[in-house]
Amino acid sequence: MDIIDPTSPPRNGEAAACAGGLPVGIISNPHSGRNRRRPGRVERIVADHPGVHHCLTRSADDIPAALARLAEQGVGVLAINGGDGTVGQVLGRLLEASPFERLPLIVLLPGGTTNMNVGDVGLRGSLERAVQHLCAWAGSGRGRCRLLRRAVLRVEPAPGSAAVYGMFFGAGAIIQGIEYCQREVHSRGIGNEIGPGLAMARTLWGIARRDPRFVQPVTASMAFDGGPERPPEDLLLLLSSTLERLFLGMRPWWGEGDGPLHTTLVRYDAPRLIRNLPALLRGRPDHHLSEAAGYRSRNLDSLQLSLDGPFTLDGELFQASRAAGPVDIRSGGVVTFARIER
Repeated sequence: MDIIDPTSPPRNGEAAACAGGLPVGIISNPHSGRNRRRPGRVERIVADHPGVHHCLTRSADDIPAALARLAEQGVGVLAINGGDGTVGQVLGRLLEASPFERLPLIVLLPGGTTNMNVGDVGLRGSLERAVQHLCAWAGSGRGRCRLLRRAVLRVEPAPGSAAVYGMFFGAGAIIQGIEYCQREVHSRGIGNEIGPGLAMARTLWGIARRDPRFVQPVTASMAFDGGPERPPEDLLLLLSSTLERLFLGMRPWWGEGDGPLHTTLVRYDAPRLIRNLPALLRGRPDHHLSEAAGYRSRNLDSLQLSLDGPFTLDGELFQASRAAGPVDIRSGGVVTFARIER
């Protein structure tokens, strides 16, 4: 399998696939947010397009067989219809044991509840319109196709453990925000970017009031790019992502370095947090947003993290422990995404 360099120009095969006309495969998770609310709608649209092959995967165990089937059908463009967790599972399988000779172009459809990955590199809007637009492009090449390259995070929760894949890693107060979002926002049917936005607003209000339900620091020791482990720090927030844009257009990255892991840390005792948030979320630091004050941002190749407690990868929660060993976060490979626009 050919893993591409993120700095290289598009390959001829990618350019040809971006022109449309190649067989397209869709992998759908029927349990994801939007698919669950209106089952069968993708199948009905695809039924009128013989050049589009559709596979349902009801669990992660179904993904290898679905990918093998689509590879046999000569698929050059693979669309993933599910949430961010489904995207990570499919991309992880492609990067570890792909049946394709070369990685297909990836199209992300908004089939999940939050769809943060879709906001950066996928097809936005309603799921029906996105699938209709994909099918029309597959048949006639109608529409503009933009190629966007992103690394995919490969995370080992402990040395020697099975790796998991995704595009957004977080620890600290973001865990309380995710739990609040799942409990109070998603349970009411509020999805897309509105749900996380409401949860973030409530989390920030809790942080501003030092509400213990939202202000729970995590003590972590870190090593950057294979360097020595640093002394432990109490962190309010730790974010590491290969996405350029998070939900609601946030870009909380401003550090130096050429690595694909945009990583930002906020120490628990960092002053002026609420006042500094607009600059932090836009990635536009001023003199208050300094490392000395407890705000740090870097672009890394790898991050090793020793902590006791939960972390999140694309909204899924995992548990880390110092006794088991450090969490290892690095690029698992680079994928080319196709964003099809009218």
